[in-house]
Amino acid sequence: MFMLAKRLLIPAAVLLPLACSSEESFSSGGAPTQTSGGEASGGAGVGGDMGDDALIVPEDLTVVALPGGNGVLNVIALTLRKGPTNLELYAALRNDGDIPACSAAVSVELYDKTGQSLAAGINGLLTQHFYRLTDGSGAIAACVGPGDVTMAAVTDLPSDIVIEDVEHVVYRCPYFALDVVPIDGLTISQVKAVTRGAATAYTGTLLNGLDVAVSKPSATVFSVNRVGRPLGVAIGSGTVQIPPGGSWAFETNTVDTPGPDQAAYPAAALVTQ
Repeated sequence: MFMLAKRLLIPAAVLLPLACSSEESFSSGGAPTQTSGGEASGGAGVGGDMGDDALIVPEDLTVVALPGGNGVLNVIALTLRKGPTNLELYAALRNDGDIPACSAAVSVELYDKTGQSLAAGINGLLTQHFYRLTDGSGAIAACVGPGDVTMAAVTDLPSDIVIEDVEHVVYRCPYFALDVVPIDGLTISQVKAVTRGAATAYTGTLLNGLDVAVSKPSATVFSVNRVGRPLGVAIGSGTVQIPPGGSWAFETNTVDTPGPDQAAYPAAALVTQ
């Protein structure tokens, strides 16, 4: 999970209840439209092309924010697909508010046309920006800043669910609203897609811009379509220690759904003395 203590910087899944704020709606050209009730509808794909311009797939899927549980984070694109072993959901969200959303997560619940719950899942929202608490503790927080796009993967949904039976997805985004200031953190650069057999992996460089060393680095790379909808996810991890100003070259595992672009998110653990 996203931790605010000095020890851990970034997470995998959020399992504890977190603070959240009030619901916010948005409507922006080309993005899924949130009504006052928090409903999002898929953008139009060109000729139904799911890989290029669709923002929501399946395109007839309705995505709804849980009233009062969404805060400043809004789903702008979502993929629900059958994976190799489980049903998988990939989501892109944007912070449309004016405060950072720290230690953020997204929980989703799938419903059929009768309103029956089919499955639920939760995972942490990834970020490319880092902040320091202003309370004098020196703690570092991973936060989704205003205007930032974050992504998450929920890849352990039941495999026996028929996608055509899923009528709508309800999501909520718990997070902490903290007093923080931005700092230099971890960054990823030089990301390239490389062919590995019939699949695609990603290589790149993770740079430690913090003033402390980090260990157990990882890079999470989402393949995305032309409008930024996540299609799949690949992860590279290491056991090295990276000093301040140091870097780590990574290669991820593979995705079977490559896209024309990708979005990469860094993670690591802070080294304590």
